Amino acid sequence: MSNFIRLIENELRKIFVQKSFVITLILLFIPIIVLGRWDYVEKESGAAKAENWRTELKVENKKIEEVLAGQNSSDLPAFAKEQKETYEINKYRLAHNISPIQQHTVLDFMKKGAIVTNFIGILLIYFASNMMSKEHQWKTINFLLVKPSTRRMIYYAKFLSLVILYFIFSFAIIIYSFIIGSALNGLNFSAQPVLQYVNNHVVEQGILPSLLNDYLINLLPYLFFVAVAYFLSTVLRTSSISLLISIILLATSDGIGTLLREKSWSKFLPFMHTDLTVYTKGINIENGMRIEFSIAVLVIYILLFLVTAGELFKKRDVAGQ
Repeated sequence: MSNFIRLIENELRKIFVQKSFVITLILLFIPIIVLGRWDYVEKESGAAKAENWRTELKVENKKIEEVLAGQNSSDLPAFAKEQKETYEINKYRLAHNISPIQQHTVLDFMKKGAIVTNFIGILLIYFASNMMSKEHQWKTINFLLVKPSTRRMIYYAKFLSLVILYFIFSFAIIIYSFIIGSALNGLNFSAQPVLQYVNNHVVEQGILPSLLNDYLINLLPYLFFVAVAYFLSTVLRTSSISLLISIILLATSDGIGTLLREKSWSKFLPFMHTDLTVYTKGINIENGMRIEFSIAVLVIYILLFLVTAGELFKKRDVAGQ
């Protein structure tokens, strides 16, 4: 086990010394600065909105009532369900005096910064595509294999280093958001509860559990695409093709899921489970699936790609490469 941990540490050191890693950390800081600029503008222009939020919600709910009046309450279409959700949350805000206007605190800005985690998938795919192929291109694979470690240990250590990299990037975004949020709003950690519409009821969620959910909800979907990129990089020994295919799959996964949704067997495809945010209300409204099933499907496909490529790497003759 200690040998395996040393392998992971070695892989992380390889990543940390790369210029691409430093550039990545800088690139993650740029959208946080942009969000900070927007937050500052909203803060400057938000005073008038803060005074009239109750009136605005009442007007919005009246319009929604008119839309829902002609709908069958037992069989609402998707857009009507969204309107119903907005209506109930607005009613809850009015009843409990919870303003929808952003409070402009450190925690609120850190929650807003969670949107930057959407870039982590592309960054991890880049590192996964290069991780194994570069060993072949630089002719370092032979030196790696003479160490007292099995090929499986080497292969899985590389993948686990990518998992750790997800948390490193997420932590960097949290730190960046804290720094910019503190600079804009001071060390004000107060925050209103996050409202969600779950099983036809509005429930309050604390800001810290909501933050944890926002920063971790994409972990498994991104690891699936990373596993694909890592698999292709191992099999093809080239980074460009594996990077291109993986990014195309990442960009089109939602579209593929939409096209195949009507098929009964589509729920067993990974593309139906790459957006876990649909489960923030407990059940995927579109197909009635639960998050436990989606997690199981993603884990199975991740293991399938890892084990398959791991066995190929174990049996591959790298002599003379």
